Amino acid sequence: MSSELLLSIGAPLLGFIVFFVVQAAGYTSEKVLTLIAALFTVVILVTSPHRGEVVLFCVGLLLGFFIEVDLRLLGTQQVWAKASLFGVAYWLPLVWGIGVVIITRIGIIIRNLSL
Repeated sequence: MSSELLLSIGAPLLGFIVFFVVQAAGYTSEKVLTLIAALFTVVILVTSPHRGEVVLFCVGLLLGFFIEVDLRLLGTQQVWAKASLFGVAYWLPLVWGIGVVIITRIGIIIRNLSL
């Protein structure tokens, strides 16, 4: 496995796992989780930048925000106990945004395209 592949895919996936383990433990405040998600996002976008990923991140962030808020207004399938942003956790749109970037990177690699 090349070092570029590890930096582009492996490190972000490991970061996601660590983030969600910390979040699931329930000991961390929403503001600290938001700070961790923001730092995680900056590190991913700065350490292995690719053309158009900032725009892709923004699209994922907005899309995730609207999906989470709209689904929250339509019903209560998922409830965020510590949610301050229209019933959604502050960090959630950030995770949606970076998730879209990582999923796109994985799709590019699977299709044998270059990052």
